[in-house]
Amino acid sequence: MNGDTERKRERRLYPFEKEEQKNRYEKEDRPYSGAHDGERTVENGRVMSRGKGRRDGNSAASIVRHSGKAPYGGGRRREDSHGRPGNDRRDRRHGEAFGKEKRGYEKGVDDFSSPLTLTVSRNTEIGTFLELPDGEKVLLPFSEQTRRPEEGERIQVFLFKDKGDRITATMRRPKLREGELGILSVSDVTRIGAFLDNGVPKEVLLPFSEQVSGPKPGDEVLVYLYKDKSGRTAATMRVYKHLSTASGHAEGDRVKGFVYEISDRLGVFVAVDDRYFGLIPASEVYKKYSYGDRIEARVVRVRDDGKLDLSPREKAYEAINHDAEQVLSEIRKNGGSLPYADRADAELIEKIYGMSKNQFKRALGNLYKRRLIEIDRESDRVRLL
Repeated sequence: MNGDTERKRERRLYPFEKEEQKNRYEKEDRPYSGAHDGERTVENGRVMSRGKGRRDGNSAASIVRHSGKAPYGGGRRREDSHGRPGNDRRDRRHGEAFGKEKRGYEKGVDDFSSPLTLTVSRNTEIGTFLELPDGEKVLLPFSEQTRRPEEGERIQVFLFKDKGDRITATMRRPKLREGELGILSVSDVTRIGAFLDNGVPKEVLLPFSEQVSGPKPGDEVLVYLYKDKSGRTAATMRVYKHLSTASGHAEGDRVKGFVYEISDRLGVFVAVDDRYFGLIPASEVYKKYSYGDRIEARVVRVRDDGKLDLSPREKAYEAINHDAEQVLSEIRKNGGSLPYADRADAELIEKIYGMSKNQFKRALGNLYKRRLIEIDRESDRVRLL
């Protein structure tokens, strides 16, 4: 691996780190500054140096041959992390000196499950520096601050690696942590899955294998966060087994929920309050639902296991009045008449009113009893009185 590749892998340094590194190099190179002091001559086309040697000895002269060729048998000459010609001895010395710095402080990095408490070292023009447990400094940028901390103050932060592979801190809190269920928005979709905005710099991956629909950027999804095989936080849309039954709702309550799955046979699965089991049975489904729909429904029954049966309809007598008003509004919009009545197509009724054909007929009966409409049975038409 050549020097260019090695430099690309190293993390970028902050300005204060570059200054500290420069001072450290100067300090360590000082004992070797006189390595080639002495007389230089040219013998057989080669540069020869004679002097006291690196140890300043007084008994023998050291001879250094400068062949002008690259060391280690030719090819590209090795360079250190600063682009200077280097050798094994220099690499060993500085590898020991900066090994810890290159590896970085890894504990708690990219883990947004629990915050770390760190001390504010100093405030600068680029942000606030915090002191890690190993004595190193980490930057808390202004963009990651929820308030301006004071020097010496101990604050709670999360650590993550920025685009330059540098450990960075944030005071922002994640919307969801591992083991939690909730709504997140899709920020991007890539070839490996969708990425979700969790309120912190590191987005959460929603793999294709954990999706139940094809979310697009800007969509909201109900997900559960877990740790994948590689130890990273990931999300799944398969939330059924992660919902709770202790909702505290009773029969007749009005509830709100998030549609997370649809079954032609069973009905529409709803996460009541985004966390409790709810189901609109197929017999109560009179309109088309899609993943992510926000609905309001009535609790029809609380099962023995705590799961909720729901209905988007009001109670029968309340529903009839509501449906009648909806039909009456449609008659007025059409100039006081409708070209259909009891024999209307069920799909047409569902498309226009979002109700079953039986509900539509009950609504017409209600309006007829109230002497608001007249029904022509022969032509199957409705006229407003």
